[in-house]
Amino acid sequence: YDNSLMVSVGLLQSKVNNLYGFSANGFSGITTGKMTGVQVAGFYSRIEGNAKGLTVSGLYNIHKASMSGVEIGGLANMNLVNQHGVQLSGVQNICMFNTDGLQSAALMNITGQMLSGVQVAGGFNVANDMHGAQLSGIVNFTLNNGSGLQLSGFNYATSMRGVQVGVANFARRMKGVQLGLVNYSADSSTLKIGLVSISPKTKIRPVIYYSNLATLNVGFRFMNRISYTILGLGTPYDAPHSTSSGVFFYRLGLYKQIGRLMLSSDAGASFISKFMDTGEKTALSAEGRVNFELALDKQVSVICSGGYSVRKFFSRKTSADIKPIIELGIVLPNLLKSSR
Repeated sequence: YDNSLMVSVGLLQSKVNNLYGFSANGFSGITTGKMTGVQVAGFYSRIEGNAKGLTVSGLYNIHKASMSGVEIGGLANMNLVNQHGVQLSGVQNICMFNTDGLQSAALMNITGQMLSGVQVAGGFNVANDMHGAQLSGIVNFTLNNGSGLQLSGFNYATSMRGVQVGVANFARRMKGVQLGLVNYSADSSTLKIGLVSISPKTKIRPVIYYSNLATLNVGFRFMNRISYTILGLGTPYDAPHSTSSGVFFYRLGLYKQIGRLMLSSDAGASFISKFMDTGEKTALSAEGRVNFELALDKQVSVICSGGYSVRKFFSRKTSADIKPIIELGIVLPNLLKSSR
């Protein structure tokens, strides 16, 4: 046990009070005081005082006080106070208080308080507050306030100012843009771009209608302030020529309410499958519609639509065919009773 060292090289381990310089050990390196320099260990590195510089270990690094510099751990890096700089690990990085810089790990990154910088993980990132960016393969969590960018399969923030990009995005309070298949925020002014966008004021109304394309269609219409999306299924497609067939459709449109009458127009796409046919089995179609909807009361409406469909079968080498659209149906009551 040495009080302080400039250079330490050990076959197994070393333990010093303060390190000012370089330490390399085959098994473990322990500094009970401050460190300014480089500490390298084959398996385990621990520094109990404030540190500046570089720590490298085959398994994990532990810093019981603040660290300014770079940490590289084969398994994990753990800071019990603050991290200023870079944490790189093969599995996980944990900083109990504030991170100012970069956390990058194959599995996960966790910052207990404020992240000012970037988290990059193959699995998930967690921060209490975030100013910067969270990038992960599965999920990002900002438990309190966030500003910047979240990019992942699923993004969550209690309060977010910036951009969320993912398969599903969720924010209780959002100022900015959400880009994903499913977007939710309590702030109706948020710009949501995706298949389904939901807020507490969203009206979700089932739609059942007849069409000359697919005889019986059932869908759900998600209505926001001026726009809506519809997801649904229809069967059979192109009856009576193909009775064992179906279609999945998506529509995105704008609407205007004038008393009991609602005028709307939408564009959409459909995936068509003829299950039992031996010839033409699958197709895509692009569709445009103009819709007229009349409210019978506060709960139920009737709707009629007209437009055109441009359809192309994958098996055909010929050009796409164009068909008119004629539809008549009913719009059922809002499923979210608390929406206004």
